[in-house]
Amino acid sequence: MAKVESKRGDMPLTAAWLDERRAEYGKAHVNDCIRRSLAGEAGYFYAIEDGHVLGVPFPATHAMAHWQEYALICGVHYAAFLRTPDGEMTHGTD
Repeated sequence: MAKVESKRGDMPLTAAWLDERRAEYGKAHVNDCIRRSLAGEAGYFYAIEDGHVLGVPFPATHAMAHWQEYALICGVHYAAFLRTPDGEMTHGTD
C-alpha cells in the first residue's frame, strides 16, 4: 500500500474519500481494488485530484465511463471512482 500512502499529501480529498469507503466497504475490499488498479486492471479504482492521477480509468463500455469523461472534460478539482463489493460503482467529487 506504500504507493497510495505516498499520494496522501498530493491527493488529500482522495485519501479521505478512500478512508470513508474503507469504513463503509471494509479495508480489504478497498485495498484490493486499489492494488488491482495499480497493477493495471481497469474497473476497480480511478482518481484525479489537482493534476494528480491514481489508478486506471474504467473501460469506455462501463456505466461509470461517462462520469469519468464528464469529470475530465469539465476539469474538476477532484473525482474518484471505486467498484463496490457488489460490483456496482460509487464516486466522489468536489
